Amino acid sequence: MLFKIVLLVHILSSLAIAASQDLNFIYSGFRSTNLSLDGLAELTSNGLLRLTNEIMQQTGHAFYPNPVTFKNSIDGSAFSFSSTFVFAIRPEYATLGGHGMAFVIAPTRGLPGSLPSQHLGLFNESNNGNQTNHVVAVELDTRRNIEFNDLDGNHVGIDINGLDSVRYASAGYYSQLNGKLTNLTLISGQRMQVWIEYGGMEKQLNVTIAPIDVDKPSRPLLSLSRDLSPYLNSSMYIGFSSSTGSIYSSHYVLGWSFKMNGLAEALDISRLPKLPRLGPKKTSKFLTIGLPVLCLSLVFVAVSSVSYGIRRRRKFAEVLEDWELDFGPQRFKYKDLYIATKGFGDKELLGSGGFGRVYKDPQTTHVVGTLGYLAPEYARTGKATTSTDVFAFGAFLLEVASGRRPIQPAEDVILVDWVFARWLGGEILEARDPNLGTEYVAEEMELVLQLGLMCSQSEPAGRPSMRQVVQFLEGDTPLPDISLLRLPASNLPFSRFDDFALSSMGKSFSHTSVAESLLSGGR
Repeated sequence: MLFKIVLLVHILSSLAIAASQDLNFIYSGFRSTNLSLDGLAELTSNGLLRLTNEIMQQTGHAFYPNPVTFKNSIDGSAFSFSSTFVFAIRPEYATLGGHGMAFVIAPTRGLPGSLPSQHLGLFNESNNGNQTNHVVAVELDTRRNIEFNDLDGNHVGIDINGLDSVRYASAGYYSQLNGKLTNLTLISGQRMQVWIEYGGMEKQLNVTIAPIDVDKPSRPLLSLSRDLSPYLNSSMYIGFSSSTGSIYSSHYVLGWSFKMNGLAEALDISRLPKLPRLGPKKTSKFLTIGLPVLCLSLVFVAVSSVSYGIRRRRKFAEVLEDWELDFGPQRFKYKDLYIATKGFGDKELLGSGGFGRVYKDPQTTHVVGTLGYLAPEYARTGKATTSTDVFAFGAFLLEVASGRRPIQPAEDVILVDWVFARWLGGEILEARDPNLGTEYVAEEMELVLQLGLMCSQSEPAGRPSMRQVVQFLEGDTPLPDISLLRLPASNLPFSRFDDFALSSMGKSFSHTSVAESLLSGGR
């Protein structure tokens, strides 16, 4: 008889275990599930379970819709169970979380009367810590609350009937390679996986956490040796709870697996829904790698080109004498010589002597000189002759005698035209320098002014030679009649300065007065 009773008890116990073993589910996303939701909890269009959002001071709950048998009806002992889930916490601020979330086993769905903020939607101020709660939870807490003796603002804890955790540790996992603890940041926004396992025979609850790309560590983060039978009712609900405070966080669950009396089925990470994009859209490798390299290359080429140009300019740089700054450069540039002699090659060498080597003369069309002293033909051809020197000397004579510069751009006056107009009017002495007053010889002044006009004829053949100029000045030869002179201007009393000549040749000329330079001590 006794044997039959023992056998009956064993059969009934086995039936109870078999009934509980029927619960085995896996959610690779929540698109087609019928979870019981309340508060802020919602299912997104792509299958995410979002427990909270941007609304502050609120709770969110999501529970498996049916009650789960947790205890043997014969002896009241708690069954073994296993659960795993993937979660992510996206805070409002990168370094400050808005309270956390928890996996919870509770006697009712929705946890009525629970508060947000530090209570995580699990308890309220009056029932926190009551033994009649029959609540077991694993919290992922992102805020430190001194009233609950929290370790820090980034910890994992096992809660029984209250928020003062019976086991807790800073979030992290033990490496399979060296066994060292690697820290995790719960509010990093990255996906992480949690494993919760209770052994009914061992009476031990283990909690393990790791990044999504790390296999389950063999050593759990938390281990609690305690029989859960006194804290659990026979029928319980399983799910998740979360809350927001004055600062919010979005708490996501991507996948969830649970099994009574066995190991929960592993989640296929590749089948889980995608989290919302965090931060700016990823850019292509060309923009992140190729473009910077290309820009650096262009900068290098630009710097090299500028450096080469500076070195080349220095190589051909001209150092001008002081007098050349006044009268303009009267030399061939080193660059022109270098090019004309093909780098001072031997084939261009004519010979050498006491003054050094002599090379073939380079030809140039670059007009240099002081504007107003240049003969018309020199401005056209760029070739200097003795006749162009006579023209320049004539301009010099007129400048000395009149006290005016050959070209006066501010007044648009050409000195040759101005003096010639005075001569045509029979009053050439009116062109004299007024600063002389009466301290001059009229005949000599008239001679100098007329000779200046004669030297400034537009036709080179009509100009005297320098030998003749000397003879005129010394009185050895009388000055011829200058009434038939062909001057470069139009015989108008005042001719306007040629804008084209100024714009096309101005960069090569100086407006400095030659007479002013030579006679700087006064007349």
